[in-house]
Amino acid sequence: MTTKLNHIAKLKYLFAMLSIGLFSCESDVREVYLYNKGKLEATSTNTSVKAGETVTYTDSSTKVRAIKWIFQGGSPGSSIDPKVEVKYTKGGTFTTTLEITFVDNTIEKKTFAVEVEAPATPPIVIPADALKIYSENPDFTKIAPVLNWVSSNQFVIKEVAVDGYEGAYRNFSLPATPPAAEAKWAMAILSFVNFTDISSYTYINMAVRTTSTGKIRFRMKDAANTGYVEFDATSNLYGLKRDGSWNMVKIPIAEYKKQNPALDLTKIKDILVLRSVDPEDIRTLNNYVFDFDHIYLSKN
Repeated sequence: MTTKLNHIAKLKYLFAMLSIGLFSCESDVREVYLYNKGKLEATSTNTSVKAGETVTYTDSSTKVRAIKWIFQGGSPGSSIDPKVEVKYTKGGTFTTTLEITFVDNTIEKKTFAVEVEAPATPPIVIPADALKIYSENPDFTKIAPVLNWVSSNQFVIKEVAVDGYEGAYRNFSLPATPPAAEAKWAMAILSFVNFTDISSYTYINMAVRTTSTGKIRFRMKDAANTGYVEFDATSNLYGLKRDGSWNMVKIPIAEYKKQNPALDLTKIKDILVLRSVDPEDIRTLNNYVFDFDHIYLSKN
């Protein structure tokens, strides 16, 4: 009898414990949240601007650990700030890239494109009393005597139809691989057919484009005498830059006369002689390429 009672008591105890456990679990329920990834969100104020204007880029991403902007063609060129104002000074289509590193170390990128309108080209103004020598612009009516373009000692002269300062242009260049037996110097000439009096003019003006790193002389010659102005690759003397862009060069004619007082400006035959400078060896440098356009003499 005692054994049966003990068995019943144990069953009652077990049932009570189960009931307590069930009721206690029900009152201790916890909500479980899944992890939400960060989200890349960014904007730009413009997709098309004029040169000199700015675009503001703003990052508003969530759960960010690191930001990196790369601004092609802009200033600044990069940033780690969430909001950046970028200035564009040159024309073209440029890409901005935003790279976001989230707190879980995952990485996402977003790109923006911006069209930048190039600055307007300044109008070409030639003084009415200028001596116009060479240009393919129809508004540039040549009034100088007839010209001869003369290749001399390795320089090859050719006319190129497009991409000049204002249309076509003349290119003075060395052959890509001049034969080893040829001389180490090069020269080319733009000459008047008849002797020409330029003594009333003050400057010779010309558009020049080059990336040459060699020294070069621009010479003038009368019947027997030569005067020149020498340019190295770093001075930007009189506007002659080696940046691969068209630049207007304005050289005082007095500098030619100063270099050689015997030069007779009333009887000029060769108005522009392009000559490499000894002892430089053009066969070693091999980068003497000069483009010329828009050549004229002016009094001011």
